[in-house]
Amino acid sequence: MSDIDDYIKEITDNVNTLMEGEIKGEVRELYEASKHLIRTGGKRLRPTILVASLDLVGGERKRGYYGGAAVEVLHTFTLIHDDIMDQDSFRRGVPTVHVKYGVPMAILAGDLLHAEAFRLLNMAARGLDSERMYKIFDMFSNAIVMISEGQAMDMSFENRWDITVQEYLEMIEKKTAYLFAASAGLGALIGNANEEEVNNLFNYGINLGISFQIVDDILGLTADEKTLGKPVFSDIREGKKTILVLKALDEAPEEEKKIIKENLGNRNLSREELSQTADIIKKYSLDYSYKLAEDYMNKALDYLNKINVRNELAKKVLEYLAVFTVKRRY
Repeated sequence: MSDIDDYIKEITDNVNTLMEGEIKGEVRELYEASKHLIRTGGKRLRPTILVASLDLVGGERKRGYYGGAAVEVLHTFTLIHDDIMDQDSFRRGVPTVHVKYGVPMAILAGDLLHAEAFRLLNMAARGLDSERMYKIFDMFSNAIVMISEGQAMDMSFENRWDITVQEYLEMIEKKTAYLFAASAGLGALIGNANEEEVNNLFNYGINLGISFQIVDDILGLTADEKTLGKPVFSDIREGKKTILVLKALDEAPEEEKKIIKENLGNRNLSREELSQTADIIKKYSLDYSYKLAEDYMNKALDYLNKINVRNELAKKVLEYLAVFTVKRRY
């Protein structure tokens, strides 16, 4: 394994141990449902970003593990509720929480994780000065507000055909990128960084998160379903106005544009019809979308390069994550 692999594994192992040990209680089914997705693994990008950002500015590693657990638990809460809203049947190769435990228990599991995320963050911030603690919890709370607004925007797009690229970018900045930004910003805040460093790492995260979501939208049409761990073409079934759809609707001739509009949001399409629709969309949007993702990746790296580095390996990891976001196939 490389030094980067070792670094990420150490963070992942410690954050996993914390989440398993801290999220426990007497109502067994509730806690099993809450930890169902956590136990399936996942990329742990947000905890890695938080801890690496903390290391970059010379913070205390133990605080970083608690902060990393907090953002991963919050992320898991959003996934559980997102799967309920989208009626998805599996994620990370396993049944979604609401499929396995029922919708009422899944909602409760998400609510529990929401509270646990704040408790873990409190452990990360304990003992810091009051002004810094205020900024930490303000950034974390605002992330939840932004995610909620972004999800609402995404849902409202399903009933519109006049969405602009700028609206799409605003939506994914809120729904996805803000938690990446908060992870980096919180790492800096918990690590006692100055305001300029916090802002630069926050902006690194925003641009990384936008790049990540664009590639996620691409993979929803191009990835192998087993590798991806969730249904391919689900964005077409659900009528999602992704950047690929917007670009294809702008570029495609009327005949193919009509097929996209007729099939987008139709849950009764056959696999063949889904594949045909995906092929049309990809034909007009794939190169454009990858280029856009790379542009945001480069913006993320520009902000990273503005920071006075205390830990070279941490910087290498944050650079690696930016590049991995665009190059990944899952």
